[in-house]
Amino acid sequence: MKFSLITVTMGDRPGELARLKASLDVQSYKDFEWIVVNHKEHPEFGCGLSKARNFGIAHAKGDVLAFPDDDAWYGKDVLLDVAKELDDPQIDGISFRVVDENGACSAGGWMGWGKETISKATVWHTAVSCSFFVKRSVIGDVRFDDRLGVGSGTCFGSGEETDFLLSLVEKGARLKYDGTKRIFHPAVFGNLMIGKGWRYGNGYGAVLRKHHYPVTRLMWGVFAQLARAAQSFVMLRLRKSVYHLAMSFGRIAGYVSGVGRAV
Repeated sequence: MKFSLITVTMGDRPGELARLKASLDVQSYKDFEWIVVNHKEHPEFGCGLSKARNFGIAHAKGDVLAFPDDDAWYGKDVLLDVAKELDDPQIDGISFRVVDENGACSAGGWMGWGKETISKATVWHTAVSCSFFVKRSVIGDVRFDDRLGVGSGTCFGSGEETDFLLSLVEKGARLKYDGTKRIFHPAVFGNLMIGKGWRYGNGYGAVLRKHHYPVTRLMWGVFAQLARAAQSFVMLRLRKSVYHLAMSFGRIAGYVSGVGRAV
């Protein structure tokens, strides 16, 4: 079983990229290739994360694909653990819990310690881009939707990895989550720009619409952001409060406009 690890970078994180490389150098499982797509060397992608990942997929030779961020890193037995899991023909992909160097969940949301099936209901808290590994054989023609995600040039600034996994689930892929195993990624703070919150919200809403989630699921997501906005306001974190307000209304806008079915 050969792994293809596809990392997209803007070329501005040499220290973080070196840390990821160091973690790959000490892997106990050695059958892998590391594909680094540098936007500076491929200006044709603009800053499009989804386009760059699809380029990596086109050049991958492995049986299992993964997408470690340039600021993520692995424990020494991660690939070995994944290989053991995916040796089971009944499992097509696996996702691990994402934590920072102190062991705190750092995925931008909540990822549990247990094990469960990744489904339309659970994908939101069981997988982010750097956490999952998928067999090439089940991917087929599924690709990252380049209308979604950072640098897409649209208002839909997030959701590309969730859309990717939902497309696989809809095709019958059997994906699992194991919260007892870890992928490392630093917690990201700051940069609470209103525009960023709006774009992230739009991406979330667009994915809900694309995969036919009911309006009730949208409203749950909107109210969750409104609650965070209210909490931040009470704590006098006004910038954060406005950020979550922008995200909540962005979710509605993204759901209303949508991106349609995958091209």
